[in-house]
Amino acid sequence: MDFEEILNGFTPITLTESISLIKTNEPLILKSRLGKNVQEMLDEVCIFEVEEASYNLAPVGYPNDPASNINISRKITSYSVVPPQIYLRDRITASEINKARVAGMNPINMSRQNKATSYDRIVANKQQGLRKLIDRRTEWLFAQALKGKINYTSDTGRVFAFDYKLPNAISLGGNTWDKVNDPGNPIHDLRTLAKHFRAINNQLAPDLIILGGKAGDAFMNNPHVEEWLKRPDTQMVQLQTNLAKGEATPIARLQNAELFEYSATYENDKGKATPYIEEDYVYLTNSTLWRLFYGAINDFDAGNPPLVTGALFSKMKQSEDGKVMDIFAESHPLPVIVSNSGVVKAKVTE
Repeated sequence: MDFEEILNGFTPITLTESISLIKTNEPLILKSRLGKNVQEMLDEVCIFEVEEASYNLAPVGYPNDPASNINISRKITSYSVVPPQIYLRDRITASEINKARVAGMNPINMSRQNKATSYDRIVANKQQGLRKLIDRRTEWLFAQALKGKINYTSDTGRVFAFDYKLPNAISLGGNTWDKVNDPGNPIHDLRTLAKHFRAINNQLAPDLIILGGKAGDAFMNNPHVEEWLKRPDTQMVQLQTNLAKGEATPIARLQNAELFEYSATYENDKGKATPYIEEDYVYLTNSTLWRLFYGAINDFDAGNPPLVTGALFSKMKQSEDGKVMDIFAESHPLPVIVSNSGVVKAKVTE
């Protein structure tokens, strides 16, 4: 078995299957909670509908009454959106393969198993890195959607913009949680926000409450919360999240909604640590109102027809001079919320 035979084992199908199985330990609360309902498109374009809340009741009457003409007041808007396209490349050099062999073994006498093992290990590491970057970007897209808009310009100058038309932030009447004297009561405020959420979503209750970093600090340091957490009937969240403390920390379960502090950051284009969500806000939503759409990927390496319907596609190419291999990963994700009243947020710190 030579190197070429080993490389032939890394087909786009096997690479795509392997990268799809990789699980990262990133604090991806938004993607894991809001991206559970995945829908894969048969084309590059994602087609979906967004509904505005309706409070109508069906007409009633006696059996022989004439049928009623009704006007369903709810409004449904259809969208066709080409999602953001993530296309990544990482390079494998011939020297990397040789360095990855068993220590002290002469490359001329290197066994077939050691050759294959070196390739497997390097390809797996490269794919894991690519998968992490894709998952972080998908989390970033969810964070932007939660705030109401995705708007960015890529390195190549391609502009993507989509407005989810979410409601403006709710005012808590100046009762911020971090006041030294007479601070607001977060428990009462969250109940009020939850009631408002139910009122505009036909009594659908929020099942996820996200606190930004500063909001989470204000919540945990608030004297009303300290007393509340001591109560025997307070349900503390018992989740095996394996998430880093301070990045995505489960706090409690409030009226059957998971309550998280979310302080995770990413590095922006200027190298500055930037929070995924606004630090001084709280967000309430229901995960059943969210979808994670994937646009199809056009690629001749996928076969005939050159179309990939799925979340990820991976392939590998050898350079003409045979000195390097490029491993690619591609994904076209788009978070979608199917109701424009599905997020309620409020500023909770000064």
